[in-house]
Amino acid sequence: MDRNGYDLVSEKDRLLPRRAACEDPRKRKIKKTNFGLGVVVATVLFLWWSIYAIPSLLSIGNDGNDDNERELSFDEIVPSEKLEWHPCYRDIGTYKCARLTVAMDYKRSLDASPENPKVHLALLLVPGVHTGSQQYSTSPLLINPGGPGNPGVISALTIGKMIQGVVGLDQDIIGFDPRGIGATTPSADCFSFPYNDETDEEDRVKGDYHRLLWSLGSREVGAVNSSNVALQKIDARARALSKLCQEKDLLRGDDSVFRHLSTPSVARDMLSIVDAWDEWTGKLSSEDRQVDDEDVEIEDSTSEPPYSLDTKGKLVYWGFSYGTLLGATFAAMFPDRVGRLVLDGVVDADHYVSPVWTGSLRDTDEVYKSFSRYCHQAEGKCALWRANDTITDIADRVDGIFADLKENPISVIDPDSKLPFIVSYSDVKLLFFVALYGPTESFNAVSQFLDLLDRGLHSFLSTLFRWPSQYELKAFCGPPPPPQYYPGEAQVSIICSDKRYILNETLPELETRFEQLANQSSFADIWMTLMIGCDGWPIKAIDPPMRWDDQPTHKSKPINTSFPVLFLSNTNDPVTPLHGAVKMSGKFTDSGLIEQRSEGHCSYAAVSKCTIAKIRAYYREGKVPPHPNKKEGKWDVCEADEWPFHPFESVAWAQEHGVEDQAVFEAMQSAKELQSVFYENTDFWGESSRLNLNHASEFFVSG
Repeated sequence: MDRNGYDLVSEKDRLLPRRAACEDPRKRKIKKTNFGLGVVVATVLFLWWSIYAIPSLLSIGNDGNDDNERELSFDEIVPSEKLEWHPCYRDIGTYKCARLTVAMDYKRSLDASPENPKVHLALLLVPGVHTGSQQYSTSPLLINPGGPGNPGVISALTIGKMIQGVVGLDQDIIGFDPRGIGATTPSADCFSFPYNDETDEEDRVKGDYHRLLWSLGSREVGAVNSSNVALQKIDARARALSKLCQEKDLLRGDDSVFRHLSTPSVARDMLSIVDAWDEWTGKLSSEDRQVDDEDVEIEDSTSEPPYSLDTKGKLVYWGFSYGTLLGATFAAMFPDRVGRLVLDGVVDADHYVSPVWTGSLRDTDEVYKSFSRYCHQAEGKCALWRANDTITDIADRVDGIFADLKENPISVIDPDSKLPFIVSYSDVKLLFFVALYGPTESFNAVSQFLDLLDRGLHSFLSTLFRWPSQYELKAFCGPPPPPQYYPGEAQVSIICSDKRYILNETLPELETRFEQLANQSSFADIWMTLMIGCDGWPIKAIDPPMRWDDQPTHKSKPINTSFPVLFLSNTNDPVTPLHGAVKMSGKFTDSGLIEQRSEGHCSYAAVSKCTIAKIRAYYREGKVPPHPNKKEGKWDVCEADEWPFHPFESVAWAQEHGVEDQAVFEAMQSAKELQSVFYENTDFWGESSRLNLNHASEFFVSG
């Protein structure tokens, strides 16, 4: 413990399993790499660290129902145009996996010719707890964790049970890797070039190593305003990566997956999953077939509901962040196939498809300012608080720390590799920006982090950041993950494919855009750095049968869906403001909107009994909150039951408030678990949600 009351806890062996001795990667077929944290505009995901930290996730296992049924990994599962479930991930639970074959280009169907290009979607089923004759849900709940680019299979593994805890334990959950991502093939990989007809394992290893070297360079550039040449370099790097992806794309032409990654194509894939599920359950024997009316708890009523509660043949879905755009796209393309759609942390579709997504920072600074306010309220619970502080004093202290970092980057020596590196203003600014996604989960660690910087105690940075040691060649050796878990360029490819007005601007034009964005938020430097990745993107997306430009989302009249959509938004969201949720809700007839009075990204940023109860009622009973009245500013509002420095603790909460509804109380506990796991494992728009701040409270324990 140091003189300020902090235990500096080592993270030795925290993340990486024990590894074999390393050989020169040029002399053997190696399969494995580790991926850096906090690299600006990087396509690598923090989720990969979770995979390596939990080696059991890499063991594909039996579901426990039939010990004689062999466990299969995704690369062992033969893809099929029909759902064929196989036991998987036995070591960590009861799961089933499948690879569903769909058309890469829906204008060239597989029925027309078996030679037409295909996509093999990786699916993971988290079975619900069913009783009696009911074996499966009428419709599974599909989840999309956002990104774009986050793999749904691993998300279902990590949060599927928790989502069941929120919506009901009897609900089947399906996580799927969207095209180009994770275990779905082909992958959107710009760095792995085949030297034969197909990309093999050695090609992937070489490509992954090249991606690693490329990513390292982006961190040295920093944010767009970190130097007088940073914007120019970031733009040049974006164009260079685009050129590389184009070169890979040209190898396949119209059969290239890069031309078929846009959100409408993924929405069409979800319809294929719904249809395949119906066909699969329809073939079950009568005694095994699900009972439709057990999925919905219908209250006694003398009046007929205005919408059918039956979800058979329809999409039941929960999408987070980018997943809201995917869900809204599905609802626009297939309005008569909407069963239940919860869109959480709502992306404004009109802004998203514009050259630079500028409307997202509308409330970012409000979340930033809330740190000082919550710290002041917490007093001694906030490490950055000083006696007799005002809110302004704390805000000025934070600004002073950033100003000092801008003038004086910190030199650090990695304790293991003995390599020097620099912690810059851009690094810390990015880290704080990412923390805004989950203030309840992150602000305590942020306060400890900033307190140490304020006191000039910089030695902890070598433990917290540790970039150099993560890039040693030994990381390419040892037990590998399955080949399908290699990273790729899906995120930038999807975002750029969705741009209907592609960004292709000169440096002066980009400078003007940045100045406009800077007038909106103090985090414009971070956001512009992330959003500039599509400048000069040369690959034109091929739309599915219904072109994006023809979608009803661009029409003046609201869309009539077969069941109303439910939108969720926090009062202050750093990247998907409430304004966007109100706007998107107005595009869909009778859609409901819940404003959760909290800060952060998506409803799981704070546990709310009110929000959780309404989500459960929507899924289970078909209860839809009122459609928002935009003119009067009226819609459903839910208070949060936790906030920064005052987290939800189930025992204390129950003692204070009592437990009127045991199911909702247990759902609140599941939501808290969901919050913690989601912010640890999921990235948003290119950056891991909690970055290394996840470990700050472990490294620095207040005495």
